[in-house]
Amino acid sequence: MIPSIYLDLEDDVSRITARLKKEKSLQAVLVCPKRCFLFSDSINLRLLKKQADLLKKEVYILTMDERGQAYAKEAGFGLKFLPKHSGGKAISDIRANGTKSQESAAGAGVNMLAQTVKEIKNITKLFSKETGQPRPPVRNKSAERARHAANPEKTQRKIHHTPTVEVSEPKVMATDSIFPPEIEESYKLRKKKAANQRIATGLVAVSLITILALVFVVLPKAEVVIYPKFEPITRDIDVTISPSIQSADSGRLLLPATKVNETMKVFDKFQSQGKKEVGNKATGTVRIYNFTGQALNLKAATTVLTAGGKSYSLAEDAMWLKAAVYLNSKTKEVDPASLPEPITIVAQDGGESFNLPAGARLEITNQVFGSKPQSLYAKTDSPITGGTSRLLSVVTDQDINNAQTALQEKFVQNVQAELQKKNLAIPTSPSNAYVLNDIKFAGDKPAGTQSPAFQANLSATLTGLAYDSQALDQLILDRIGQTLSGNKNLEVNGEQGISVKLKSYDPGSQIAILTAHFEGQAVMNISLNGLASELAGKNKTQANEILRSKADIDRIEMTVAPSWQNTLPWLKSKITVKTGDVRNLTGN
Repeated sequence: MIPSIYLDLEDDVSRITARLKKEKSLQAVLVCPKRCFLFSDSINLRLLKKQADLLKKEVYILTMDERGQAYAKEAGFGLKFLPKHSGGKAISDIRANGTKSQESAAGAGVNMLAQTVKEIKNITKLFSKETGQPRPPVRNKSAERARHAANPEKTQRKIHHTPTVEVSEPKVMATDSIFPPEIEESYKLRKKKAANQRIATGLVAVSLITILALVFVVLPKAEVVIYPKFEPITRDIDVTISPSIQSADSGRLLLPATKVNETMKVFDKFQSQGKKEVGNKATGTVRIYNFTGQALNLKAATTVLTAGGKSYSLAEDAMWLKAAVYLNSKTKEVDPASLPEPITIVAQDGGESFNLPAGARLEITNQVFGSKPQSLYAKTDSPITGGTSRLLSVVTDQDINNAQTALQEKFVQNVQAELQKKNLAIPTSPSNAYVLNDIKFAGDKPAGTQSPAFQANLSATLTGLAYDSQALDQLILDRIGQTLSGNKNLEVNGEQGISVKLKSYDPGSQIAILTAHFEGQAVMNISLNGLASELAGKNKTQANEILRSKADIDRIEMTVAPSWQNTLPWLKSKITVKTGDVRNLTGN
């Protein structure tokens, strides 16, 4: 018998090949389910056929997938099919065309049922209802008396001489049903089907109840955000601080201060911003145009040629430069014969920016002759080339100044950080809120040094007045709160709601006046107790009407889930009521 290998939907060629290798038989039948991975492409069957041939195994394909059968046949596999089943005829097999065979089968079933019932009735008569034992034969007493009177001797002889014979009643097998096996099986199937239908109906009812509970009880939830009415408040309040003040006074706007005398040293590393271009210097030749009317002597040490902000010098002295002559005074065409021989020039610094094309004009400046660009100038006779660029970082004076300013700011920030640990602050705007004394600045590299970075340090002493920032905030809130009614709360717009600047500072008397700018709002108090109970089971319109009837509410945001739900949950525990931040309405 050829062994069968049952495949899974996800089995690929490599897995099937591995299973074929384990099979000892030279023949195998692959039982493939419909729409398995093997039938996703015809190339899979070809690869599998090649592997089967290498293993020298004869492989057949058994599947109900028509496309798979086509691919397998195309790849060269043999096909196997399930055997056709022909069941015997039962009593309940009734053909639709109503042939004689159907009628005879139906008649045979009816006769068999009637015969069985008749036999059972006959057997039942043989048993007593009271004892359940076989009944004795029924005797006709009047007939016996007549026979006895006509022939008493015979009767007597028969009575005395007839041997007693024990008659055994036929045994009857008890059965659970009076139906034939075929009808009994059909009855059991119908009974089982009815039970399954009852179970299915019960499951549907339970599922429906569960769904209704989820839809109307579990899933629904609501969130109600109430924004109370508010009044924006902006105030500018002057507060006097001094070490001589003993306690905060919101009525007179007085606040104690602390003397600050902090000495500290800070240092940091800075990047050099200056750049110096170094590299090969550009060289080339120029012709000098002398229209001064006299011969000139230009020494290399005292002569500079410039073009585009770049400076060049003569490689050697230019002596006895004769005056140039025009061929045509109207067109300003110069006679080439009147021009001196080309002279070599060299760029003062290296860099590609010193390269010039031929014919470029350069201005000439001489310490003796001066600069007369209309009478004396030069033009490049050949391109000025050979300049290459390479930039070096250089420490400049501006870098030193910037480093000193940055270190002073870092010094003040460090002092503020130390004061903040004590819950103290010094006003930093304007800068005259404090004084820096004994400033000492030093850098490791002077200006002009070629370096990409340098280090610097600064030490100083800061003197001024510090105040308790929390005490100042509370003093401002208390002062503004004195003007509010009892059903309002004062709220600050975030960390920037209270900003402080120094208005004046007298180091001699140690008295400073701070200007505190306050931005916030007075918010109405709203009690949320019992609101969820009032809103339970109400639709959105009714819930809005209930909330709008309260005078302290400015705006309402209501979200009900699921989205198609228009009624708030019946359970108050599924309703969340909270107060919204009025700062979201003011745009802060």
